[in-house]
Amino acid sequence: MKGDFTRDTFDPAKHFSRVLMQQGRVTLDADHNEQAAIELRYLRTVARDVIGAYAAPAGADGGFMLATDANGVFTISKGRYYVDGILVENDTENCTYKTQLDFPVPADDALLAALAGNANANASQSFWIYLDVWERHITRIEDDSIREKALGGPDTCTRAKVVWQVKALLLSAEMQQEMEAAKTSVTASIEKLYTRKAQLEKNFIAEADKTKQVTWLKQLQPLDEELARLNQLSFLRPHQVLLSRLVRLSNAKLAARVDPGQKTEDACVTPPASKYRGAENQLYRVEIHQGGKVGDNTPPTLKWSHDNGSVATAWLGGEGSDLQVASTRGFAAGNWVELSDDLSDLLGKPGILLKLAKAEGGTLTVDAAIPPPPITDFPNNPKVRRWDQIETDAVTLVDDAMPIQESPAGSDVWIDLEDGVQIQFSAGGEYRAGDYWLIPARVATGSVEWPQDDELNPQPLPPRGIEHHYALLGFASWANQKLNVENARFEFWPLLSGVAQSSLQPGSIHVVGMGAKPNATEAAPAKAPKARRRPTKRGPSSPAEDAPS
Repeated sequence: MKGDFTRDTFDPAKHFSRVLMQQGRVTLDADHNEQAAIELRYLRTVARDVIGAYAAPAGADGGFMLATDANGVFTISKGRYYVDGILVENDTENCTYKTQLDFPVPADDALLAALAGNANANASQSFWIYLDVWERHITRIEDDSIREKALGGPDTCTRAKVVWQVKALLLSAEMQQEMEAAKTSVTASIEKLYTRKAQLEKNFIAEADKTKQVTWLKQLQPLDEELARLNQLSFLRPHQVLLSRLVRLSNAKLAARVDPGQKTEDACVTPPASKYRGAENQLYRVEIHQGGKVGDNTPPTLKWSHDNGSVATAWLGGEGSDLQVASTRGFAAGNWVELSDDLSDLLGKPGILLKLAKAEGGTLTVDAAIPPPPITDFPNNPKVRRWDQIETDAVTLVDDAMPIQESPAGSDVWIDLEDGVQIQFSAGGEYRAGDYWLIPARVATGSVEWPQDDELNPQPLPPRGIEHHYALLGFASWANQKLNVENARFEFWPLLSGVAQSSLQPGSIHVVGMGAKPNATEAAPAKAPKARRRPTKRGPSSPAEDAPS
């Protein structure tokens, strides 16, 4: 969240249950934000524990059912879904894959290209469809309605928005084989338990002694519980095969410290003090600009800001090297600025970095050597954001961003930001554009707030965000020159719904008062091995054989 915050104090590992205000004390934004974070985590954790990893409420309120309409258009139903306890809502009637509000589907999207192409040419292509859920920071630039107009201009609070995006990836033969292997493994365990259960039932029936019958019943009960769990896994494991390929939070790690100064072995010489030298308290934001791995042809880069990247303004127009903006406050000659808009944010792509030559009145003038792209390239809420990286004798910028240097085993590579603040990247990271870390620097302590081990070494931490949450929704393929969409969607009944069994869809799997169950056109697993349906090679478009539906 690129807001003007003092710091982000929420730490789930501390298990705080609430924030308690005290009389006569200074009130900080961080306290209120931590209270909201505590409550939100609690609600989402409870929802996930009750519902499961992902599911829709059964009935009319459930959403994200995949289908094709009479014209063969790929549609996404209106309604609610829960992913990792996060409430996801589609409020749009007649929502299609191409017209999602928060996912400007790229022109090179594989499924979009297949939908626009010839059905015969797509006969060999199959896709798996998933839901990508994450939170986006919303300011007055993205949504001016959150600003109180009566104040005459200033903004107040910002917002966090749950973004959902239905995406598609090609389903390879290797993935199909892994899914089949996952189902086979669970099926074998289920059949062993059914065999064991059948034997126990036979013993129970043959036993005349009532006391011994109770003993057999006690052995049957845990078997039923284990069967219920494995039947659920028979649906979930194929999901996990696919979803494990998606990155929730990148594996990159960063440590931060204040420069310890030059070391000396001479007891008569006092080394320079290790101290944050800034004149003001700052919240440093280190954000990945270009993703990738160190050593790639296009190396990963970073940008940083000493005020959490919060200095931004609406881009209104301009000509040549001049950018007309809503406000030039906080901008100065020599700053690096990023041009972006809603499309950049929603697609997780970095903007264009340029160097400012002048900031005056309502105009930002960029270095004439590299003219800015036209504002028409940024159609949705274009904006200009300031970053503070600088080029020095020790640092050569790559496309106006700092190249990432890692610290391989046995080395100690620290990157200087400013005023003694340093960062270090662990080796082997795979960086994603938008990954970020926050480093509070405080004048009173002359240091930065960063966790350390027992020997006071700064600990490498994963990014604070952006964290993505995923759910498998279904599959798409072509059959008889027609798009065929199969759902792999889960549903749950509220605990006290009291829904009559007659109201359920024919053949669907539901248990009133229990957690998430797959909503499908396939039959529930049989109660004995002989009655179980054997897979028939129908390909990935078959929910009964290839994925939960």
